[in-house]
Amino acid sequence: IDADGYPDLLGRDASGTLWRDSAADGRPRASAGTGWQGYDKIEVVGDAIVSGGSDNYAADVVARDAAGVLWLHQGDGKGGFLPRTRIGGGWQTYDRIAGGSDFTGDGRADLVGSDKTGALYLYEATGDIGYPYETRKKIGDGWGVYNQLTAVGDIGGAAGGDLVARDKDGLLWLYLGKGDGTFTARKPIGGGWQVYGQLTGAGDVNHDGRADLFAHESATGRVYLYTGTGDWHAPFAKKAVSDVHVGFTYDHLA
Repeated sequence: IDADGYPDLLGRDASGTLWRDSAADGRPRASAGTGWQGYDKIEVVGDAIVSGGSDNYAADVVARDAAGVLWLHQGDGKGGFLPRTRIGGGWQTYDRIAGGSDFTGDGRADLVGSDKTGALYLYEATGDIGYPYETRKKIGDGWGVYNQLTAVGDIGGAAGGDLVARDKDGLLWLYLGKGDGTFTARKPIGGGWQVYGQLTGAGDVNHDGRADLFAHESATGRVYLYTGTGDWHAPFAKKAVSDVHVGFTYDHLA
């Protein structure tokens, strides 16, 4: 978010303040802005807008309001955001929205959403602030069995960005991106993931060239880091307690 080369985790508190905690050692949390209480979904989507370097390649955020309107908050490169831009309405139809992975292989991070019928749609990023995403394309059915959907970048070593999805039994599944906006058949990662309230694509936290995953444990407030292995057979190493956002309470993470 602050364009320092280290991934950040965002947390919203009860007052609507959005806080940024960097994966860089020794960095205290910092405010990324106020007034975020009006959103029921906040998702970091990577550097969605090609802006000639004016945003310093900082990550951007999309957020959905109570009326179902989706807004783009473009990163300002200083740890905050530029004035929001309206993407469009009707997004209340989606139970899950996930962004930050390049699903189409064009170098831009895309967005997917699963609606209440279980259909999965792809919104391909354009890089243009005037219309950040192309018209949606249906890319699958049967996604209603999942209560978490997370874009995690390329964690499996395939051709494109990947998705992980958690089902109602707490099983986590990997969908490897083919690089054309579609996915291979799902592959099991493992069980026991029902203890987490949110799963968040973390970017490359440990700078080993592989994408990682943050998992927030609702009962304790702890955040765990699952580092990526680059092997789709076992995409994550053993979890480790992370020090991001330690001691603070949030109602939403991104």
